[in-house]
Amino acid sequence: MMLQIGKRATPEPETMHLVAVSCGRPNYQGIRDIKKPMDQTLTMIKSAALFAHNPLHIHIFTEEDMISMFETEIEAWPAKVHSRVTYTIQQINYDNHLPPRLVADWKKWYKPCGSFRLLVPMILKGLTSAAIYSDSDVIFVKPIDELWAQFKEMDERQVAAISPTAGHPIGGSKLNENFISHPSGLFQINTGVMALNFTRMLATDWLLFHDEHKTDQSETQRVNYGVELLLPYYDEYKEKAEHDQKLLNIIFHYNPELLRQLPCTWNFKNNFCQDDDNTCPAAERDGAGAVHGITSAFFNDVNPTFRSLYEAFLQYDFEPDVEAHLLKPFLDQLAETGQGTYCATKAYVITTSLSSSVKYLMRTQETLLA
Repeated sequence: MMLQIGKRATPEPETMHLVAVSCGRPNYQGIRDIKKPMDQTLTMIKSAALFAHNPLHIHIFTEEDMISMFETEIEAWPAKVHSRVTYTIQQINYDNHLPPRLVADWKKWYKPCGSFRLLVPMILKGLTSAAIYSDSDVIFVKPIDELWAQFKEMDERQVAAISPTAGHPIGGSKLNENFISHPSGLFQINTGVMALNFTRMLATDWLLFHDEHKTDQSETQRVNYGVELLLPYYDEYKEKAEHDQKLLNIIFHYNPELLRQLPCTWNFKNNFCQDDDNTCPAAERDGAGAVHGITSAFFNDVNPTFRSLYEAFLQYDFEPDVEAHLLKPFLDQLAETGQGTYCATKAYVITTSLSSSVKYLMRTQETLLA
């Protein structure tokens, strides 16, 4: 192809990367259920794919018997979606990254394969320099491109951006390993959505736990991200860290300069609209970017606002008229079931963002569906 003199070639858009981890888990009867976690994961990646402006590659890590089912579902997406959204599916394998003594424990730590996300930087290091990790119980209501832009907001030391679990600083001692220091005050992280710079994570020297009463930390051991970092922390704190989120919190307690606070708009949890003492002012001002249905908020009747959102995305099948097939069903169900419930009074935090995203797609015909 010959370029015209005086014309600049349009740069290729950057490909964004999204990571999902999905495993079967026991239901209330103790029977392994794969439908619910699959539905959640597919709904999450569908929301990311729908609104993404730039090319998106989705990395799915799952169990062997779920691989073909994911392939069948994603291959059924319209061809024009596949023109900008690609994917790979890998089988979850702890054996290549952990000593045999820990494989069984890590597989079941808190929830099946939940800890696998800690290993993703080592697995994907040769495929991408960075990625967004998202829990399956998340729905993106703004383009994931806006979240991807957080990588450019990091300073030269920061390796990750993760949201605080609360909308306000937490009281306590800065020597308590459960808290992370920040100029705004102490905080803890919620790892449901994370922007991870793999290159920096793997190249950085991380501090191991140490006695913080000592002013001179020059002799404190530093290691690279990997089993050299994760296993000493796990062995030291496994009785206190009931899940991998808690372990990451402790690791960043000792390495606070490596962490950027991700705006709570990208991890808008249901407890932000049910407790007046715990809010997300940025989301109330600018709208949510990603909605996180913690404590099964997408499934129970306690929070019809979140459930209505999830069910609308679950049932949406990439029809070109996104307004009629996604936005309207959500608003209709919200009006029918949400009145008088907590989060209904702040539903605008979600509806404003979703309406804007849908209308942008309809206006610019960037759905790539028609």
